[in-house]
Amino acid sequence: MKNCPNCGFSLSGQEKFCPNCGFNVEKYCQDYLNKQAADLEKTKTVDNLQKIVNTEQTAVKPETEIEANPEAKKETKLESKPELSRSAYRKESKTNSVENNPIVEGIIKWLRDNTTIAFLVAVGLLIVMSFSRPLGWILFVLAMGCLVLAGHKAGGQYPADRNLTDWLKEKFSKVFNAFDSKEDELEEKNEEFIEAHPQVEKQVEEVKEKVKKPHKFTVVQLSIYLTSAITLILLFMGTGFVTSKTKLTVASVFFEVANKQISAGNFVPALILYLTLAILLLMPIFIMLAVSQKQTWDNVKGALYSVFESGVLIYLFYRLSQATATDSYMGQAVSSLKNYAVAIGVSGYLLIMVSILTTILTIVNIVQQLQNKQDYVE
Repeated sequence: MKNCPNCGFSLSGQEKFCPNCGFNVEKYCQDYLNKQAADLEKTKTVDNLQKIVNTEQTAVKPETEIEANPEAKKETKLESKPELSRSAYRKESKTNSVENNPIVEGIIKWLRDNTTIAFLVAVGLLIVMSFSRPLGWILFVLAMGCLVLAGHKAGGQYPADRNLTDWLKEKFSKVFNAFDSKEDELEEKNEEFIEAHPQVEKQVEEVKEKVKKPHKFTVVQLSIYLTSAITLILLFMGTGFVTSKTKLTVASVFFEVANKQISAGNFVPALILYLTLAILLLMPIFIMLAVSQKQTWDNVKGALYSVFESGVLIYLFYRLSQATATDSYMGQAVSSLKNYAVAIGVSGYLLIMVSILTTILTIVNIVQQLQNKQDYVE
């Protein structure tokens, strides 16, 4: 071999490894070239013998004739397969070394021929798994065993699969055809209504044009979004409460105290703590959704959400600051927080301030919207 099949480096023919890239030239020659020669000997045919005869006849031609005819010079060169690179050689060797298993082929063929049965069995296994995992796994193993047995037998599509497929086609076709017919009926009724009430169509078109117009957010609305997002951040970040050991966020303190109340058997105080945490988490989202609407009533709901959130925070921290505790469920919930947390952290006070600021901004947003409507009417 004159050149390395991997990098093309020139070789003297005595190297076992390429001095340039380290490719195993000796193994390449033994594994690939010997295999190539063996394959050529096995696949010799009359055409191959005729090629050899033509090659020998071309080799006997005089040198003057070969030099005069460049095409004859090309014919004198024996045709050989191009040398493969290392990656191509490995890929071909790996492909030739893997033989298809008849059982696997039978399983794949059975699944292709009986797709409906396989699909229904899979759905049934999922349903059983949702109720009982041990039973589901037992049925899954049995199904895999039956599938292997089916792979041994060379059978086509089962009559049951064919009947199930036809039955499903019929039923689902009826359902979708019914939907299509209902849709056609609604379209006909809509056309009749539009013909009988042309003014309604004009009003609908006007509403559509108004809806298509992009909603421009004011500075106040953007500020409400910002303060609501800060509220959510303060619940999960910063120092909401200071305990005897570490500093924790507001959400983590509520969650841990509620879990301890459940462990102690105090379910009602735990429920109050969970509800309070849910209110603190959901109110900022409700405020942002309400403010994003164009209707005045939606903005009023956003302001009410903000007032409710601020009221809950003020009441909670006011009760935490009191030294005495009551015997009510709310008092027990507050007392559990006081026993767990030594003091209120910076994030707790910032939470109240940001919530009050959001309430003020929502009220200003309502006033601005009412003024804009009044100017539009005038």
